[in-house]
Amino acid sequence: MAEYKGIERRLVFRLLDYWEKKKNGRKMPALDDIKASELGDDWDWCFLILLGDEGENATFHHVGSLIWPTDRSPLVGKEVSSCAEESLIKQATRFMPRVLELGVPVSIGGECLDGGDKLLYRSTLMPLSSDDEFVDALFGGANCRKVTNK
Repeated sequence: MAEYKGIERRLVFRLLDYWEKKKNGRKMPALDDIKASELGDDWDWCFLILLGDEGENATFHHVGSLIWPTDRSPLVGKEVSSCAEESLIKQATRFMPRVLELGVPVSIGGECLDGGDKLLYRSTLMPLSSDDEFVDALFGGANCRKVTNK
């Protein structure tokens, strides 16, 4: 496991390190292992997804206010498939099938549109399991900066 000394500037690496520590000798941590109080300000860039049988009916359990602003229609309790196509959270969740297939974290980055703004983003999506076999939840995070055209 890679352990970062000092303060890691990139959210994706901080979250991956947190996930690794929470594994505690298992293949992956459980949903109950993820604590908002331990993530501090990063929690506002994070989200949690609950999965049904076979990974179907994925619904948001938590969505941070910086990845999905509070002035938008709430996503908690809604299916992941219902979020806006042009949004940061849509980009951060688009590799769900790959995470479910492999059972390992996937990190991506790129450009997207969100609320009319062009963003550069980095995101990670990590599997969670209550029995250390079947992925029954996902832990993710993404952050971004606006692209300015000069």
